[in-house]
Amino acid sequence: MSTKAKALSEMQIVLAVSKEVDKEDFYELAERLGYHAAVVLKKVHRSQMTGLEAIVNGTLKRSDVLDYVKKQIGRLEEWRKPCSGDQLDPQTGFGERLLQALEQNLGDRADRLCRELGIGEKTEESRQLRRRLHLLLMRQFIHSMVAHYEFMEKETRDLDAFVERRRS
Repeated sequence: MSTKAKALSEMQIVLAVSKEVDKEDFYELAERLGYHAAVVLKKVHRSQMTGLEAIVNGTLKRSDVLDYVKKQIGRLEEWRKPCSGDQLDPQTGFGERLLQALEQNLGDRADRLCRELGIGEKTEESRQLRRRLHLLLMRQFIHSMVAHYEFMEKETRDLDAFVERRRS
């Protein structure tokens, strides 16, 4: 691990992750996926989202989170459903979009943060720190996505009830 990486304090890491999480495009992506989850999973599958939160908060490995998402895609049709209301990507299923965000988008962000913090790739310690930063981003992303899912699930339920009342 480089001397700079060794000298990084926990506070520097937390601040770097917090700044990244506060970026508008980070939150917007979490919102879009939270909306997608609310549309396809609805309240019936709320436990899938709380299970995802429990996994990401309780693990030390990114692969545990990715494996959980892959398992849900294989098990439940809802995780494979696209969201026609999303104009940016109306054809990709929720689980696949979530995997793309976690692996690619957050992976790229973690790489950039590591470069900015001077964390290399050559030693096992530096690779471990890189994985940890990626996992911290995943935790924050899933937290925001699930919060938006909860909010939008109620909104879509209220809208469905309103439409049903209007039909009667």
